[in-house]
Amino acid sequence: MDRAELFRRCLHGLMALSPAYYLLPTQVPVLGVERWVLLIAFISIVSVVEVLRLLMGWTFFGLRPHERNQIASFVWAAAGVTAALWLFREDVATAAIIGWALVDPLAGELRRVRPRSAVPITVPVAVYIMIAAPVLYMYGEMSLLSVVLMSVIGATTAVAVEREKIRYIDDDFLMIVLPCLVMELLSF
Repeated sequence: MDRAELFRRCLHGLMALSPAYYLLPTQVPVLGVERWVLLIAFISIVSVVEVLRLLMGWTFFGLRPHERNQIASFVWAAAGVTAALWLFREDVATAAIIGWALVDPLAGELRRVRPRSAVPITVPVAVYIMIAAPVLYMYGEMSLLSVVLMSVIGATTAVAVEREKIRYIDDDFLMIVLPCLVMELLSF
């Protein structure tokens, strides 16, 4: 693994901390704004930097070669995290974000070292379930059966989306938003 790839994987892992957003008070006293304003500021800043990068032809350390002339995965990730934190229940968003942040790099690495086996599918699904189930259970809003089912549904959705490459939408966005959507719709 080269340094740029290691850097990307570390940033991915750090994104698991983004649900700390929920620890902020609804009204952020130091800034005098509601916390949702911070989400809008975050995605706005990321978007402006990306527009400038594309217009000016800038490249950043860690940017993959195929992202040079298209929207970079960090922007898709920022959009997915923003959407999850803003639009979905706290338990679902937290499980999906942490699951994505840790499972996406794992799945990519396993696919690289074991491309022709079931390991790049089964291990990420199992790891996602081991992340999502305790997170969902911790909130105490669902029965244990519901937690297990939602974890399995979220895991299979996330890993299926990670495996399929869609030309115009990065898996960093889809691995967050689609599991959130499916888990939210099927929660009971």
